[in-house]
Amino acid sequence: MRNKKIGIALLLVALAAALICTSAFGADSQYRTLKNGAEGADVMRLKQAMYWLGYFNTQNLSNYYNGTTVERVKQLQKNNGLEETGIATPELQELIFSGKCIPTDTAPKPSPVPTPAPTPIPPQGPKAQVELPPLTEEGFLAADAGTDEFVHSDKEDGRWIYITDSIHIDLKRWTDVEETLVWFEGDIHTSDETPLMAYLSNPDKKYPGKGYKDPRELAKENQVVLAITDDHFGDRWNGGVRPGVIVRNGKIIHDNTFKDGQGKFPNLEVLAVFEDGSMKTFKSDAHTAQEYIDMGVVNTYAFGPILVENGQLSEYMLRDEYYTYREPRCAIGMIEPHHYFVLVAKGRSSDSKGVYLTWLADKMMEKGVVEGFNLDGGGTAALMWMGEMLNKGTNTVRDTTSITGFGTSDLVPKK
Repeated sequence: MRNKKIGIALLLVALAAALICTSAFGADSQYRTLKNGAEGADVMRLKQAMYWLGYFNTQNLSNYYNGTTVERVKQLQKNNGLEETGIATPELQELIFSGKCIPTDTAPKPSPVPTPAPTPIPPQGPKAQVELPPLTEEGFLAADAGTDEFVHSDKEDGRWIYITDSIHIDLKRWTDVEETLVWFEGDIHTSDETPLMAYLSNPDKKYPGKGYKDPRELAKENQVVLAITDDHFGDRWNGGVRPGVIVRNGKIIHDNTFKDGQGKFPNLEVLAVFEDGSMKTFKSDAHTAQEYIDMGVVNTYAFGPILVENGQLSEYMLRDEYYTYREPRCAIGMIEPHHYFVLVAKGRSSDSKGVYLTWLADKMMEKGVVEGFNLDGGGTAALMWMGEMLNKGTNTVRDTTSITGFGTSDLVPKK
């Protein structure tokens, strides 16, 4: 009598399971019937699912439905109270993939949830707060500042500030350990009295800017507070390569460029600096040197590509394939006339791999730059504060033919 009751109970379980499969998964199934001799990717998927339910003891499985598969399917059917046919009907596959199928006692345990990765450390800039003297609305020294020059230099913290009654320079060093990156951001306010200036090697000779000089020497000779290397045009000139349209301090140095769109690097696009302190980017052949002079331009830089134009990313910055590699970089941009943003990224060193051109452009956009321009990077890129190199070691300084500077001071040693 007891055995009869058990048999009836098992029959009821089997019928219930069958009804569940039929009602829950229906006849319009996405699966085909699989049985001995079947072959295909769906056989492999079935066997992999059965592995995680404990019906196979290895993941080294084939896509062939063989005798072993028949036996394992029968075992699964038995454990789930179903008829032991060894055939994987669409309804059975629905059950197996539903998460409701009964596994074996030896089914593989789910992989432990990995320990959450540490929260990425955001880029770190200077931490110390600097107490500034009284300033005007423009950010220059106020009449009651009690000094003609305010200087703050903290190499350890990465903060350098220089302020007079006509210029305000705020330079910060940033680090991103996650990205292996070190870069410098300079926020600079100038005026008509203290504009952006260009300094050339051998300026008094017949061909100014054609000779080479250590950029630190150029900065010290001219007692420049903050200096960066620029388009390194003299190197192209000396190498017999077109330098581009070059105007420095209101004088034409060179006027030989490429036609726009030749795809070369540098493409000799132009950043023009006007007398009123504004900047504007142009295609390589947009104007002649004389036309720039007639427009009121005092300096042009020929390198490129343009990073930001009219407040938007340039066309090159929207191309995924455009020179996608990390390098030391040097860039300059205008937020508004007389308000500039300088960015120099270290590279080719253990603490900094350099940045992509698109990274430069994105950073310019983030800072509100409306005209942004890539200058010569790589081994040329150099950033100097009071004549001291900040972005590289003394053994990796490349001689250059010109620098661009902000502010001058007797505090800068001439040698």
